[in-house]
Amino acid sequence: MVNPPISLPTEERILLYLSDFGRLDDVYEAPPDLTQKEIALEVRIQRKHISRYLKKLIGKDQVEEKVCHVQGAKQRMKCYCLSWAGIKRAKEIRKFVGSKKVKVFMDGSIKEMQVSEIDGATSVHLTLSDILGEAMQAEEHLDMVHLEQIEERKRRLLDDRTRKSEVYRSALAVAWRSGVLTPSEKQLIEALRLHLGVTDEEHKSIEEAIINNIEHVRREHRELLDEIRSFIGGEPTEKEKKIIRMMKRKFDLE
Repeated sequence: MVNPPISLPTEERILLYLSDFGRLDDVYEAPPDLTQKEIALEVRIQRKHISRYLKKLIGKDQVEEKVCHVQGAKQRMKCYCLSWAGIKRAKEIRKFVGSKKVKVFMDGSIKEMQVSEIDGATSVHLTLSDILGEAMQAEEHLDMVHLEQIEERKRRLLDDRTRKSEVYRSALAVAWRSGVLTPSEKQLIEALRLHLGVTDEEHKSIEEAIINNIEHVRREHRELLDEIRSFIGGEPTEKEKKIIRMMKRKFDLE
């Protein structure tokens, strides 16, 4: 088995990744890059394991957790940043990774370069975390063309995840249209969630927004029904009673 050019423990990869972002002290809206899902994707570990590593780093006072508004999300989510102790440790990790020498295939030949030099030799911007992720999957050397395609691959992955999220949101909205999920609908929604790779946290956020919207619409319908009743004033006629019954059935106001 060929060893990769560079390797780091998972906790150190998380610290290295978070070192590319600032703290969250005075931030109202955080980038999605700092959510559990994105951190797991960037450090290349399974989503179900990320919370365990983050808890360990929080316990070491190297990472801080904060519930934030997130760009593009309707609900507040847990976000993560380096503590002051984490920043100090991340600087040491950056120095270590940057000083490592790796072989890079470029311009038709293989050259030995320090990791810190690779970004300057590309036509795009690469972070140390980007390079480390590629290096941990390489067998002998890195490929400069492949490195320069990192951002494009990330963009395609983001577009694909966005499409899947919208499909799931639409399906969940249809299922909630009656105001309640039947057991069979719950099974179908769960199967779809797993198939599309929607996390439990994302599901809860989407579902909460849908339910809140349903309640908002119902309030408007109730207010409309109350206004109609106020216009009627006294005892409604048979025709007016029929209209009220139709509204109740139509808008599920029983």
